[in-house]
Amino acid sequence: MRIDLHINQALAPVDDVIDCAVRADEGIYGAVWVLDHLASMEPARNKGQMLDPHILLGAIATNTKRVHLGVLVNNVAVRPAEVIAGATASLDLVSQGRAVLGLGAGAAPDTYFASEHAALGNILDPSLEARHDRLLDTLARVTAIWSGEHDKSVVFPKPTRTIPVVVGVNSIALARRAAAAGCGINVRGDHPRVNEILDCANSSLGDWSSSVWFPYDRSLTDPNEPRMADLETRGVTRVILLTSSPGDVLTA
Repeated sequence: MRIDLHINQALAPVDDVIDCAVRADEGIYGAVWVLDHLASMEPARNKGQMLDPHILLGAIATNTKRVHLGVLVNNVAVRPAEVIAGATASLDLVSQGRAVLGLGAGAAPDTYFASEHAALGNILDPSLEARHDRLLDTLARVTAIWSGEHDKSVVFPKPTRTIPVVVGVNSIALARRAAAAGCGINVRGDHPRVNEILDCANSSLGDWSSSVWFPYDRSLTDPNEPRMADLETRGVTRVILLTSSPGDVLTA
Protein backbone atom coordinates (compact mmCIF):
# COMPACT_ATOMS: atom_id res chain seq x y z
CA MET A 1 0.00 0.00 0.00
CA ARG A 2 1.28 3.44 -0.98
CA ILE A 3 1.09 6.65 1.07
CA ASP A 4 0.63 9.96 -0.75
CA LEU A 5 0.73 13.56 0.43
CA HIS A 6 -2.02 15.99 -0.59
CA ILE A 7 -0.95 19.59 -0.09
CA ASN A 8 -3.46 22.40 0.40
CA GLN A 9 -1.36 25.07 -1.28
CA ALA A 10 -3.22 27.93 0.40
CA LEU A 11 -1.94 26.94 3.83
CA ALA A 12 1.59 28.29 3.40
CA PRO A 13 3.76 30.53 1.21
CA VAL A 14 4.85 28.95 -2.05
CA ASP A 15 8.45 28.33 -0.91
CA ASP A 16 7.16 26.30 2.04
CA VAL A 17 4.78 24.37 -0.23
CA ILE A 18 7.61 23.44 -2.59
CA ASP A 19 9.87 22.53 0.33
CA CYS A 20 7.11 20.24 1.63
CA ALA A 21 6.91 18.52 -1.77
CA VAL A 22 10.69 18.10 -1.85
CA ARG A 23 10.64 16.43 1.57
CA ALA A 24 7.89 14.14 0.33
CA ASP A 25 10.03 13.25 -2.69
CA GLU A 26 12.97 12.44 -0.44
CA GLY A 27 10.80 10.51 2.03
CA ILE A 28 8.17 7.80 2.03
CA TYR A 29 5.46 9.30 -0.17
CA GLY A 30 4.52 7.84 -3.55
CA ALA A 31 2.78 10.91 -4.97
CA VAL A 32 2.23 14.59 -4.23
CA TRP A 33 -1.18 16.07 -4.99
CA VAL A 34 -2.48 19.64 -4.83
CA LEU A 35 -5.98 21.14 -4.74
CA ASP A 36 -8.02 22.60 -7.59
CA HIS A 37 -9.71 25.73 -6.30
CA LEU A 38 -9.63 29.18 -7.82
CA ALA A 39 -9.55 31.01 -4.50
CA SER A 40 -8.93 30.33 -0.85
CA MET A 41 -12.21 29.97 1.00
CA GLU A 42 -10.69 30.18 4.50
CA PRO A 43 -8.29 33.14 4.28
CA ALA A 44 -8.24 33.71 8.03
CA ARG A 45 -6.30 30.48 8.67
CA ASN A 46 -4.21 30.40 5.49
CA LYS A 47 -0.74 31.86 5.20
CA GLY A 48 -0.40 31.40 1.46
CA GLN A 49 -2.55 31.82 -1.63
CA MET A 50 -4.56 29.32 -3.64
CA LEU A 51 -2.07 29.04 -6.48
CA ASP A 52 -3.08 27.54 -9.81
CA PRO A 53 -2.48 23.81 -9.35
CA HIS A 54 -0.94 23.09 -12.73
CA ILE A 55 1.57 25.94 -12.56
CA LEU A 56 2.45 24.91 -9.02
CA LEU A 57 2.96 21.28 -10.06
CA GLY A 58 5.29 22.44 -12.83
CA ALA A 59 7.43 24.15 -10.19
CA ILE A 60 7.29 21.08 -7.97
CA ALA A 61 8.25 18.85 -10.91
CA THR A 62 11.47 20.78 -11.48
CA ASN A 63 12.41 20.40 -7.81
CA THR A 64 11.61 16.68 -7.41
CA LYS A 65 12.79 13.48 -9.04
CA ARG A 66 10.68 10.54 -7.93
CA VAL A 67 7.12 11.21 -6.76
CA HIS A 68 4.11 11.12 -9.05
CA LEU A 69 2.33 14.46 -9.36
CA GLY A 70 -1.32 15.36 -9.83
CA VAL A 71 -4.32 17.53 -9.03
CA LEU A 72 -6.80 15.89 -6.70
CA VAL A 73 -9.07 16.62 -8.36
CA ASN A 74 -9.43 18.67 -11.56
CA ASN A 75 -12.92 20.15 -11.38
CA VAL A 76 -14.68 19.39 -14.66
CA ALA A 77 -17.31 22.04 -13.87
CA VAL A 78 -14.59 24.68 -14.17
CA ARG A 79 -11.95 23.27 -16.53
CA PRO A 80 -12.79 22.07 -20.05
CA ALA A 81 -11.41 18.72 -21.16
CA GLU A 82 -9.00 20.40 -23.57
CA VAL A 83 -7.50 22.51 -20.78
CA ILE A 84 -7.17 19.52 -18.45
CA ALA A 85 -5.64 17.33 -21.17
CA GLY A 86 -3.11 19.95 -22.26
CA ALA A 87 -2.06 20.87 -18.72
CA THR A 88 -1.69 17.25 -17.59
CA ALA A 89 0.24 16.22 -20.70
CA SER A 90 2.50 19.23 -20.20
CA LEU A 91 3.11 18.18 -16.61
CA ASP A 92 3.95 14.69 -17.78
CA LEU A 93 6.55 16.07 -20.18
CA VAL A 94 8.05 18.46 -17.63
CA SER A 95 8.18 15.77 -14.92
CA GLN A 96 9.50 13.09 -17.30
CA GLY A 97 6.56 10.75 -16.97
CA ARG A 98 5.29 11.33 -13.43
CA ALA A 99 1.86 12.89 -14.03
CA VAL A 100 -1.39 11.42 -12.70
CA LEU A 101 -4.80 12.76 -13.71
CA GLY A 102 -7.34 13.38 -10.97
CA LEU A 103 -10.92 14.20 -12.01
CA GLY A 104 -13.92 15.34 -10.00
CA ALA A 105 -17.53 16.09 -10.89
CA GLY A 106 -17.64 19.39 -9.01
CA ALA A 107 -19.82 20.67 -6.22
CA ALA A 108 -23.57 20.46 -5.91
CA PRO A 109 -25.47 23.79 -5.80
CA ASP A 110 -26.30 23.46 -2.10
CA THR A 111 -22.76 22.75 -0.83
CA TYR A 112 -20.06 24.85 0.79
CA PHE A 113 -17.97 25.02 -2.39
CA ALA A 114 -20.87 26.32 -4.48
CA SER A 115 -19.98 29.87 -3.38
CA GLU A 116 -16.76 29.65 -5.40
CA HIS A 117 -18.77 28.85 -8.50
CA ALA A 118 -21.23 31.65 -7.74
CA ALA A 119 -18.33 34.11 -7.72
CA LEU A 120 -17.51 32.95 -11.26
CA GLY A 121 -21.10 33.10 -12.45
CA ASN A 122 -20.85 29.35 -13.01
CA ILE A 123 -24.25 27.64 -12.84
CA LEU A 124 -24.03 24.19 -11.26
CA ASP A 125 -26.27 21.40 -12.47
CA PRO A 126 -28.50 20.20 -9.60
CA SER A 127 -28.64 16.69 -11.09
CA LEU A 128 -26.05 14.32 -9.65
CA GLU A 129 -26.33 12.07 -12.68
CA ALA A 130 -25.77 15.00 -15.04
CA ARG A 131 -22.61 16.00 -13.14
CA HIS A 132 -21.38 12.41 -13.37
CA ASP A 133 -22.16 12.36 -17.11
CA ARG A 134 -20.09 15.50 -17.55
CA LEU A 135 -17.15 13.91 -15.76
CA LEU A 136 -17.25 10.78 -17.93
CA ASP A 137 -17.62 12.89 -21.05
CA THR A 138 -14.59 14.92 -19.99
CA LEU A 139 -12.62 11.72 -19.45
CA ALA A 140 -13.55 10.47 -22.93
CA ARG A 141 -12.49 13.75 -24.53
CA VAL A 142 -9.20 13.82 -22.62
CA THR A 143 -8.47 10.26 -23.74
CA ALA A 144 -9.29 11.18 -27.34
CA ILE A 145 -6.99 14.19 -27.17
CA TRP A 146 -4.09 12.12 -25.87
CA SER A 147 -4.60 9.47 -28.55
CA GLY A 148 -4.69 12.11 -31.30
CA GLU A 149 -8.31 11.36 -32.23
CA HIS A 150 -9.43 14.81 -31.08
CA ASP A 151 -6.85 16.72 -33.14
CA LYS A 152 -8.47 18.59 -36.02
CA SER A 153 -6.88 21.83 -37.12
CA VAL A 154 -4.92 21.99 -33.84
CA VAL A 155 -2.52 19.56 -32.19
CA PHE A 156 -2.65 19.26 -28.41
CA PRO A 157 0.31 18.24 -26.21
CA LYS A 158 0.63 14.48 -25.77
CA PRO A 159 1.91 12.67 -22.65
CA THR A 160 4.94 10.40 -22.66
CA ARG A 161 2.92 7.32 -21.68
CA THR A 162 -0.52 6.20 -20.52
CA ILE A 163 -1.37 8.43 -17.57
CA PRO A 164 -3.21 6.85 -14.62
CA VAL A 165 -6.59 8.44 -13.88
CA VAL A 166 -8.12 8.73 -10.40
CA VAL A 167 -11.70 9.93 -9.91
CA GLY A 168 -12.82 11.52 -6.68
CA VAL A 169 -16.08 9.87 -5.69
CA ASN A 170 -18.74 10.42 -3.08
CA SER A 171 -21.25 7.83 -4.25
CA ILE A 172 -21.45 4.18 -5.24
CA ALA A 173 -22.92 5.15 -8.61
CA LEU A 174 -19.90 7.20 -9.66
CA ALA A 175 -17.48 4.67 -8.16
CA ARG A 176 -18.96 1.97 -10.39
CA ARG A 177 -18.86 4.14 -13.50
CA ALA A 178 -15.30 5.30 -12.85
CA ALA A 179 -14.01 1.78 -12.25
CA ALA A 180 -15.76 0.52 -15.39
CA ALA A 181 -14.04 3.31 -17.35
CA GLY A 182 -10.64 2.11 -16.17
CA CYS A 183 -10.15 4.74 -13.47
CA GLY A 184 -9.01 4.47 -9.90
CA ILE A 185 -11.39 5.76 -7.23
CA ASN A 186 -10.67 8.05 -4.30
CA VAL A 187 -13.03 8.53 -1.36
CA ARG A 188 -12.71 10.14 2.05
CA GLY A 189 -11.75 7.62 4.68
CA ASP A 190 -14.71 8.34 6.98
CA HIS A 191 -17.37 8.19 4.27
CA PRO A 192 -20.41 6.36 5.71
CA ARG A 193 -20.42 3.93 2.76
CA VAL A 194 -16.67 3.69 2.27
CA ASN A 195 -16.60 -0.11 2.20
CA GLU A 196 -19.31 -0.33 -0.47
CA ILE A 197 -17.49 2.28 -2.55
CA LEU A 198 -14.18 0.44 -2.22
CA ASP A 199 -15.89 -2.76 -3.35
CA CYS A 200 -16.46 -1.07 -6.72
CA ALA A 201 -12.73 -0.63 -7.40
CA ASN A 202 -11.10 -2.03 -10.51
CA SER A 203 -8.32 -4.19 -9.06
CA SER A 204 -6.62 -4.54 -12.45
CA LEU A 205 -5.34 -0.96 -12.02
CA GLY A 206 -2.86 -2.01 -9.34
CA ASP A 207 -1.52 0.80 -7.15
CA TRP A 208 -4.06 3.28 -8.52
CA SER A 209 -7.20 1.17 -8.11
CA SER A 210 -8.53 2.49 -4.79
CA SER A 211 -7.48 5.21 -2.39
CA VAL A 212 -8.85 6.86 0.71
CA TRP A 213 -7.97 10.27 2.05
CA PHE A 214 -7.71 11.53 5.61
CA PRO A 215 -6.61 14.81 7.18
CA TYR A 216 -2.87 14.66 7.75
CA ASP A 217 -2.04 12.35 10.65
CA ARG A 218 1.60 11.44 11.18
CA SER A 219 0.68 8.13 12.79
CA LEU A 220 -0.72 6.96 9.44
CA THR A 221 2.79 7.07 7.99
CA ASP A 222 3.79 4.24 10.33
CA PRO A 223 3.50 0.87 8.52
CA ASN A 224 2.78 -0.78 11.88
CA GLU A 225 -0.23 1.45 12.57
CA PRO A 226 -3.23 -0.93 13.00
CA ARG A 227 -5.52 1.29 10.91
CA MET A 228 -3.20 0.85 7.94
CA ALA A 229 -3.36 -2.91 8.17
CA ASP A 230 -7.16 -2.73 8.32
CA LEU A 231 -7.29 -0.52 5.22
CA GLU A 232 -5.07 -2.92 3.32
CA THR A 233 -7.36 -5.84 4.15
CA ARG A 234 -10.22 -3.81 2.63
CA GLY A 235 -8.31 -3.57 -0.65
CA VAL A 236 -7.09 0.01 -0.31
CA THR A 237 -4.00 0.56 -2.43
CA ARG A 238 -3.20 4.16 -1.47
CA VAL A 239 -3.75 6.31 1.61
CA ILE A 240 -3.68 10.04 0.87
CA LEU A 241 -2.97 12.46 3.71
CA LEU A 242 -4.32 16.00 3.22
CA THR A 243 -2.47 18.83 4.94
CA SER A 244 -5.06 20.57 7.08
CA SER A 245 -3.07 23.25 8.90
CA PRO A 246 -0.03 25.44 8.17
CA GLY A 247 1.93 23.28 10.60
CA ASP A 248 1.25 20.18 8.47
CA VAL A 249 2.91 21.81 5.46
CA LEU A 250 5.99 22.67 7.55
CA THR A 251 6.39 19.24 9.14
CA ALA A 252 4.88 16.61 6.80
